[in-house]
Amino acid sequence: MLRIDRPEFILQVTAIMLLASFAMWIAGMLLAKRVVKVLRIPPMSLMPIIGALMVLGSYALNAKVFNLYLMFPVGIAAYFLTEMKYPIAPLVIGVILGHMADESLRRAPMVSGGSSMPFVTRPVALALLVVTALAILSRFRGWKTAMRAVNRKLWEKLRGPDIT
Repeated sequence: MLRIDRPEFILQVTAIMLLASFAMWIAGMLLAKRVVKVLRIPPMSLMPIIGALMVLGSYALNAKVFNLYLMFPVGIAAYFLTEMKYPIAPLVIGVILGHMADESLRRAPMVSGGSSMPFVTRPVALALLVVTALAILSRFRGWKTAMRAVNRKLWEKLRGPDIT
């Protein structure tokens, strides 16, 4: 509809994005040496600034005080997950994208008339379910042992009989 009503809009957005990319490149070139100096600041000096930005960002997410109360237990959980060598990036992505996933998962049964079959009949949804299940299973020790045994047997089949 936008291409019909205002065809020049797409060209304008493209030009603005090109100019913004060029401006960011110039800013990056001019500020690179100064930004490197930030890396030399001791981490303990940066902690109060990071803490203030965490509180500000947590409140700004939905403008609710509940987010501030939720930030502390999530931070403690993230600390323990880091100690157990779990990556924190998926947790952050989950917090950011969780709301959209929740809305989509609520909307899907409404669109399909209450059926959950599209989750297993659509190829992309089925692939995502399989990948998710494999990711969860891969964290268990028994699964890792079984996969090593399967890989060893497959390797022996591919390699063929030993001729000595």
